[in-house]
Amino acid sequence: MIKDAKRRQLEDSDQTKKRKLQDRPGWMACRGCPANFTPLRNLLEDLQQHATADTRWYLFSYDYELFNLDHGGVESRILTRIKDGRSRDGDDEGTPVELSDMYCIKCGMHAGWQIVSEYGNEPSIYAEKCILLSEW
Repeated sequence: MIKDAKRRQLEDSDQTKKRKLQDRPGWMACRGCPANFTPLRNLLEDLQQHATADTRWYLFSYDYELFNLDHGGVESRILTRIKDGRSRDGDDEGTPVELSDMYCIKCGMHAGWQIVSEYGNEPSIYAEKCILLSEW
């Protein structure tokens, strides 16, 4: 009985610690190493319509608070609009966007894309923002 009470007290303490950690500002980090990319306070939107089974996309402002990222070349891509919650590669309904791949400078893992310019009317997707990836 005393052991059960002590166990419950420890569990409650763990839950309190988790809540306090969630209240503090965090960082968007690399999926392959502990490198931090940007503070979560710069998060603009969770792009749920582009999520896959194991990866989530997040839209961040692209400003001076990005760290540990390197860039690849610029190429045009189409970000498809998702109607049923599933990604459709090759779907021609979407927003044409010029993107530059971004990589972690510490481990080389693909981290996301810098939005260089856009041509469509997607309200939240435009230049001076970036999309960073996170695992579920």
